[in-house]
Amino acid sequence: IMEETSLVSDCLTANNISQAEFQELMEQRSSEEYDEEDLDNTETRYKCFLHCLAEKGNILDSNGHLDVDVLDQIEPLSEQIRNVLYYCKKIYDQEDDVCEYAFQMARCLSENFQQNDGVTDQNLSVSTNKLNE
Repeated sequence: IMEETSLVSDCLTANNISQAEFQELMEQRSSEEYDEEDLDNTETRYKCFLHCLAEKGNILDSNGHLDVDVLDQIEPLSEQIRNVLYYCKKIYDQEDDVCEYAFQMARCLSENFQQNDGVTDQNLSVSTNKLNE
């Protein structure tokens, strides 16, 4: 966990974001009032912060795109998560701006995971039933 903490603080420093600003952003993001418009107005330095995390976390391929295989090695991915990753990559992997790419990928992933929350249990029981046949 120490590594992750230094990763975050390195990337905050690199993008000129204070701990307080970061904390505030996190609190805003989790509040009910936070909406699409707020997301659209995300400052570039926060987008670049996300790119920095991905880069320093070594989860990008040589093109600077999210590397699903590497993620899978870090923590085995469920088929559902893998599908969402590929879905988002298909939309955003042609984005040239690395900061914009990181931001749009994070946004795409979080939107798709939120929608999938209710579905997971059903999907799981369906797939385990097939295994038992």
